[in-house]
Amino acid sequence: MPKRISDVSLHVFGTPQTLDRVVRTVCRVVDEYVADRDIFAWRFTLPVEVDDPAHTVLETQWRLDHPTVDPGERRTYEIALSLVGESRQLTKAGIARLEQRLVLELCADEPIPYIVHALQRENFELEENRELI
Repeated sequence: MPKRISDVSLHVFGTPQTLDRVVRTVCRVVDEYVADRDIFAWRFTLPVEVDDPAHTVLETQWRLDHPTVDPGERRTYEIALSLVGESRQLTKAGIARLEQRLVLELCADEPIPYIVHALQRENFELEENRELI
């Protein structure tokens, strides 16, 4: 049966300490989501460049909420998740619930500016990089 891929991109604006908390939360929520399912999931975290539109949106949002505070070491990070599994286990409704849960958990302790976006694909192609000898 063909696999479905669900990619969830979460952009957050905060300090490295905030990022550590967010990553722990994301890992816990995803672990709970994939429990008892035959789904393979992985995550990676990357800093976002200051000229990226997501950074501009999140930094602006933070500055509007904190007009007299210097952002200091705050920056934008992307936490990218990919989940691969059977279509019946990776439904659009299920991924929407995962997104909602991530948002609720992220804002529970200390509200932070975020953008979350999900994309689902029914198939994928692997490109091979080969060197000719």
